[in-house]
Amino acid sequence: MTWISTAISVDHKLSEFDCGKPVLNEWLQRMALPAEQRWTSRTYVWVTADDPTVRAYYAIAPTQLERDVDGLSQSLSSGLKIVPAFLLAKFAVDRRLHRQGLGEQLLVDAVTKIMGAAQTTGGRLIVVDAIDESAAAFYARFGFTRVRNTESRLVMKMATAMSAFGVH
Repeated sequence: MTWISTAISVDHKLSEFDCGKPVLNEWLQRMALPAEQRWTSRTYVWVTADDPTVRAYYAIAPTQLERDVDGLSQSLSSGLKIVPAFLLAKFAVDRRLHRQGLGEQLLVDAVTKIMGAAQTTGGRLIVVDAIDESAAAFYARFGFTRVRNTESRLVMKMATAMSAFGVH
């Protein structure tokens, strides 16, 4: 199946999405479009050419981390007290598509989008707040590392992402 990754719109069918995590389903169905309209995040969805039903999505937003509050190492913070970053705020695949390797493809899509934004605006880190330990393990498999002061938070340096995803 060929997936189209596109910005969310009112034309997308959100009601059938079920990733198995009610909080992520509800956010997509109730908050994604308002967040888009308020410019607080950008949500990208996966649909097919002939079906506007959302089967996967992610949301990204600019953010910043405080070196001391978030427990960032010298290497991660590059000596900065306030570190510019991008938050991969939401990330989910419909449960009917689980175990097909689509999570990895969706992560590549999301990180690629973030890298493009970083090349335009800057940003040292990509940040995720894992919803549970399974999600944390997923991100860790792709090179995200935990920060010291927030158990569910993982980060990746933009330079690492650029190298890992083939952009130099």
